[in-house]
Order: sequence, then C-alpha cells, then structure tokens
Amino acid sequence: MAAYRRRKPLVSFEYGTRIYAPSEGEPRHRVVATDADGNRVFAKFTTEDAARQRAREIETRLASSMLLPGRANAPTTVGGLIDRYLVNLSSRSTRYAERQEYLLRMWVRPVLGYHALSAWTPSDSEAVLDRARRTLTPSTVQNVGSAMRALVTFAFKNRWIPREADPMWLVRYSPTAEVQGQAIGFIPRSSLPTDEECNRLFKALDAAEQPTWSLAMRLKHRSGLRWGELIALRPIDLDFEPQRVVRVRRAVEQSRQGLAIKGTKNRQHRVSTFPASLVEPLRDWADQVERARGREGLLFPGTDGGFANRRAFQRIWARAARDAGWSMKRTTAAVWHPHDLRHVAACWLLFDVHLDPAVVATLLGHANAAFTLSRYVGVRGDLSTTVTAATDDW
Repeated sequence: MAAYRRRKPLVSFEYGTRIYAPSEGEPRHRVVATDADGNRVFAKFTTEDAARQRAREIETRLASSMLLPGRANAPTTVGGLIDRYLVNLSSRSTRYAERQEYLLRMWVRPVLGYHALSAWTPSDSEAVLDRARRTLTPSTVQNVGSAMRALVTFAFKNRWIPREADPMWLVRYSPTAEVQGQAIGFIPRSSLPTDEECNRLFKALDAAEQPTWSLAMRLKHRSGLRWGELIALRPIDLDFEPQRVVRVRRAVEQSRQGLAIKGTKNRQHRVSTFPASLVEPLRDWADQVERARGREGLLFPGTDGGFANRRAFQRIWARAARDAGWSMKRTTAAVWHPHDLRHVAACWLLFDVHLDPAVVATLLGHANAAFTLSRYVGVRGDLSTTVTAATDDW
C-alpha cells in the first residue's frame, strides 16, 4: 500500500482557510477551515472560482470574530498576553528575553496590565509611549515600541487579536531623521567623543590604577570590538606579525543566570585590527597573561579572574569619565558609554583611515556594508557649501 502523502494547498488564507486542487481521488476543489467555535468546515466545489468565493466568506467571518479558531483559552487582558508572550520566549537568547521582560513589565504593564485585550487601541499604545518619552532616550522608547509590536505579532499568530484591530496601527515609535535622506539610525561623528577626550579618559583610568582597563579601552577605541567580544579575548586571539590582527571568535553573554560564552553577533568569525601604537603595550600584556594563565587565559578578566562584569566596569568607567572632565548625566553615568568607543572606531576607519565601507563592515562584524553606511555616513556640515567647494574645479 502506498504511503499517504500530505498535499500542499492550492492557496492558504490569513486565518487558516485552505483550498486544495482536484486530485486523482477527488475531482472537485476542496475548502477546509476551522470556524470561530473551533469546528471544522469542509466543502467541495466544481470550480476554483466558487471555492475561492466560499473561502472569502469564511475568512470574512473569522476576521470579524475577536476570538479566532480554537482559542477559547485566550488571555482576556494585556497583562495576561504579556505573561503568555514571556513564557514563549524560552527558546530565544537569555539576554533578549530579559530585555523584553524588562520593557514590557516596566513600561507596558503599568499602563495596560488590566486593560481588556479586546479593547486595546492605538491610542492606548500611544499613552504607553508618551509616558516612556518623558524619561527615556529616543532609542529606548524605540525599544519599548518594538516590544509592543512583538507582543501584538504574537497575539496575531495565536489569533487572539484580529489583524484589522491592530493596536499598533500608525503608532510611531522610531526616531525620525533630522535630514532628508538620512538613515534613522545615523550616528553623526560630532555626537561622539573626540580623540582628545578619549585620551583623557584613558589617562584617568591609568591614574585610577586601572591600567588593564585603560589598555582594553584603547583597543576598543580602534578595533571597535563589542563588550562581550572584548572580555572574551585571549592571548591566542592576537597576532602582531606579519599583520596586526584581533581574531573575534566568541563573545560573553551576561544575564541573570550569570556570564557564559556564546557565538558572536551575526554568527561571524572575523578579524579586526589595531594601530601600530598599541603593538608594544598589547604584546607585553599578552605575554604576561600567557605566562600566568596560558594562551587560553583571559586578557581582560574581572576581579575574580573570571569574565568581567559589565555593571562593575560601568562604575569604573563613570569615575574615570568624571575625572577626565566628561559631561555627566548624573554622578554615576557619563554622557558617553563604553559602546560609543565602537562608534568612534568605525568613524576612524571610515573617515581617517579611508577604508572601504565593505572592509569596515567586515572588521566591525556588521551584517552588510549597507548597515555601516546608514549608521555612519550622512550629511555633515552645510550641504550647499560642501557641494559647491567640491565642484569648484569642474
């Protein structure tokens, strides 16, 4: 007896209605669906047009039902939806799950936690974002909006909200570009610390008896490594001759469960570089680490010899930034963060070293050169003056 083979539908609709083409055993078109009460709907038609008409009728009824097929146990409040969504994140990375949990429980649940899911409207979503805008940076507000959009998408997939009742419809949560044609995520070089300001920070770290972190930040300042990649470095990852190379093979993820090794972002094993001025101090430090802990020892460990803790380093960073004369948002937080040194490195490679954007994207571990361009290349200074000066000799 031949094995049964499931046939692919001729067409599938948004709410699960399917049309199957005629087969050897059935010469008619079949419409298969599940109605709003969870009952199976099955019909046969001699023509495809008739089958499509029936499928559209079923889809229209399903779209008008707040609780869609087989979802009698759907959450009734936005808070209940948040709980279901967070449980569903168990398959995602710990860091992503914890970030979503923080955003939803700190900014969405206090406003909409007891709000009926069926009554959630775009104006309610705007109220959440308005509250967030009063205290958060634009990038964090965008994260709150993205978390709400992910929550709504989860509800759509489970058919707990009909798509035409989208509570994020026309809700804007991404920052807008200041210049026409400029990417939304554009980071102007003028918004970053200058090399002089960075050097003052490095000297402040040395003065605070933190020479290891001073060296680490100097490396980050030119190689553009992410924090997790930096603290995972070992002597075996550095080459000084014939090329100056940093091999980025792994990263450290910090979560409530602790610190653990993971793959790099975008799953890229790559190489980055560093200037000749760092060869001697890096080589000396790598030799010391290798003698003490072997070639697999950590170059920039925490106080206990294990992976460095980001929060502990933030305190060191804030004190050094204050001593370096940097602007401070508050006594424990500088205007610029360690990650801003990665942006400084990107601008240095693009505009001072004049490397091709595709090369810079590879060095930084970006998904593609288009992201690098949209992130760092934008209109600088007065557009008309720049263009006029550039075309004077033509």
